[in-house]
Amino acid sequence: MGQLDLMQQERQIQIRDGSTSSLAIRNGPPCQEDDDNYHDGKIREYSGTVLPEDIWCHIHSLMTPRDAARAACVSRAFRRSWRCYYPNLIFNSQTIGLSRDDMYFTHKVDQILEQHSGIGVKTFEIDCSCCDKLKAYEAYEYLHRWLQKVVTPGIEKLTLVMREKEAVYFPCPVLSNGNGSSIWYLHLVNCVFHPTVSLGCLGNLTVLHLESVRITGCELGCLLPSCVVLEQLKLRRCYQITFLKIPSRLQRLSYLQVLECHRLQTIENKAPNINSFHFIGDRVEFLLGESLRLKKLDVLCYLFLRYALDELPSIVPNLETLSIHSWCEVVNTTLTLSPSKFLYLKYLSIYINGSCDCLSLVYFLGAAPSLETFKLRVPIQLLQSIDELLSEDPSHLRQIPGYRHDKLRRVSICRFPSSKSVVELTSHILENSASLECLTLSTTNDSFRCSDDRSAKCSCSIGPMEAHKAALVIERYIRGKVPSTVQLDVVEPCMQPLP
Repeated sequence: MGQLDLMQQERQIQIRDGSTSSLAIRNGPPCQEDDDNYHDGKIREYSGTVLPEDIWCHIHSLMTPRDAARAACVSRAFRRSWRCYYPNLIFNSQTIGLSRDDMYFTHKVDQILEQHSGIGVKTFEIDCSCCDKLKAYEAYEYLHRWLQKVVTPGIEKLTLVMREKEAVYFPCPVLSNGNGSSIWYLHLVNCVFHPTVSLGCLGNLTVLHLESVRITGCELGCLLPSCVVLEQLKLRRCYQITFLKIPSRLQRLSYLQVLECHRLQTIENKAPNINSFHFIGDRVEFLLGESLRLKKLDVLCYLFLRYALDELPSIVPNLETLSIHSWCEVVNTTLTLSPSKFLYLKYLSIYINGSCDCLSLVYFLGAAPSLETFKLRVPIQLLQSIDELLSEDPSHLRQIPGYRHDKLRRVSICRFPSSKSVVELTSHILENSASLECLTLSTTNDSFRCSDDRSAKCSCSIGPMEAHKAALVIERYIRGKVPSTVQLDVVEPCMQPLP
């Protein structure tokens, strides 16, 4: 039962008890004027039971903005709460009950905000992506008016999602004069954001998320030094940034995410305490300084595997988790052991899309003496490779002697056997990993079986013939080398008929 149903039930009880007169509930827009409480000698609104104001405010805060505005129309207590205390204003096509193509979105938001004083707002989130026909100058006028009302000292979270076709200027002056000093979460999507040194201090900002935002590296450089307690910086598709410089003042910055900023050329980091970095994009110059605290690195990039083996051990010596998605990579036996090592690396995931001699990955494993988990996903398998494996002598496998992986416990390989080199790598791991507990070989694109739920789409792209041949390769080359202490898990393709 919802809050409004409870209120209606309570009103009926009070009417039976004689505690209030008959009520006529308005069905019009939320919250008309306060002075229309009486009409023809009858109370038109529910005044509410005698409860402390903070209790009413708490109940009100649990409602969606749409229900909260409606409740304010039938209750004086809720009306006071709405105008002065309702903290979470979240507007999208769902919360205000409009379809995605409805042209009255801005009108409805206007109507609701007109009844709110702007006092006490903690969260303001608005998604205008449904306003396909709204012009940029119109969107700016609406946005400026709304933000002027709600961005006051005390606001904590601000999220703006504008339409994709035409970026809207974010009105930076609304953050000045201390109005933005209490914001700890700022998320902008499809905006033009030009902060300057006159913007003022965002001294409490801990999360900054910019997505498809037009901002330059210099402008971001004006903003970041004032965000002295920033903990998370997320940038995605910010195409005007060519140089990202993170100042040393950001002592609390622990998470950095840079995704698809395709004009970016250099990332220079001087913040000393970043422990997790997620990057997707073209090869850039990484000036990470002495990133001694960096523990987790996730990179999707062209030609990154060789760079990772040659350069990363000296740049991020304390790395514990490394995930590499390398595109157009050519991996062959020229990939050799780096003089430096990942002494603390425990988790390694490699996804290669390109020409790959997987046996050479032995050198990568050799550079990580503490490695416990290794996951590999290689290019999609070729029937010709499987046929060649089935026709060859199983003893004719290459080896790279002198490398042991005594702490390696879990290994997972997707798309097995895509090539002979994958079989050679698997054989090497079985023969040189004394602590190995589990080996998972997936003949599909994934390392898990399809759900029994037949409504779910199967991700396997391998037919019964290929699956049968892959199973023969495992029996011929692998199963006999698996020690009794190692669990071999073979993931075969789903044989469910396609819908």
